Amino acid sequence: MSRRSIVIRPVAVLGALALVLAGCGDDDAEDTSGTTTSAPAVTTTAGPSTTAGPTTTAAPDETALTVYFVWNEAVAAAGAPGSTPTDAVEALLAGPDEFETEIGMGTEIPKGTELLGVDVTDGVATVDLTAAFQSGGGSLSMQARVAQVVFTLTAFPDIERVSLALDGEPVEYVGGEGVPAADLTRADAANVTPMILVESPVPGEEVTSPLSVSGIANTFEGTVNYTLTDPDGLILEEGFTTAAMEEMGQWGPFELTIDFSVDREGLGALIVYEISPRDGSQQHLMEIPLRMSP
Repeated sequence: MSRRSIVIRPVAVLGALALVLAGCGDDDAEDTSGTTTSAPAVTTTAGPSTTAGPTTTAAPDETALTVYFVWNEAVAAAGAPGSTPTDAVEALLAGPDEFETEIGMGTEIPKGTELLGVDVTDGVATVDLTAAFQSGGGSLSMQARVAQVVFTLTAFPDIERVSLALDGEPVEYVGGEGVPAADLTRADAANVTPMILVESPVPGEEVTSPLSVSGIANTFEGTVNYTLTDPDGLILEEGFTTAAMEEMGQWGPFELTIDFSVDREGLGALIVYEISPRDGSQQHLMEIPLRMSP
């Protein structure tokens, strides 16, 4: 598709991209080019997929992990170096990097939370954290921080469920709100899962053509619209794909490949959204800045 009209980006993201372009070079960003592009499996519950993420095996120095921070009050994927569940949780506790913070990513996990251990047995990961994990925040914050841990660990193909322990003691609930913390899947985090969640590529990833995209969606008839823009904000490609939903109201996986061509290096963006069946407006929009190369 030929380049044409300039796409109008949300004000918050546009401002963040300007800051990043002014203050951050490619040398400052983490290399997340190894992030897996495999799609998560379909869940049969009303929540999102219970498994997702890497389905390939690589040497530790070639492996990039996916961790989940919070973006617009919902979980969102980001890249991190490492190869093990322990690496993933440690990266999660470290929080978003400078680039991710600039575009608005954050974390609900309190500062000072430390990892005491991760044990994976028969598909269940038990994560032992210090009690600081349940300090502060209301019900939504507590749900989000638990979801961050659950999504991050179920990105491993051999982990299906997650349970928490605090200071060495298994817990059924965390916080004064009694948020469940045992035997959890992604379906238990539906309240803080976006209707469209792109899990690959992640923000700031260096990409070239063809671009592989994967994630989960819970949209009308599973339709996910996308627009890819170049470093000048011009539309490179646009179209739609369909998530493999077993039933309406469930999250299902989607994946697509986009061929594109750019003239120079710089920050472009992948924008995904749903077109409202009521009024034709864009809703559930997610904009992912990407470092593009010819």
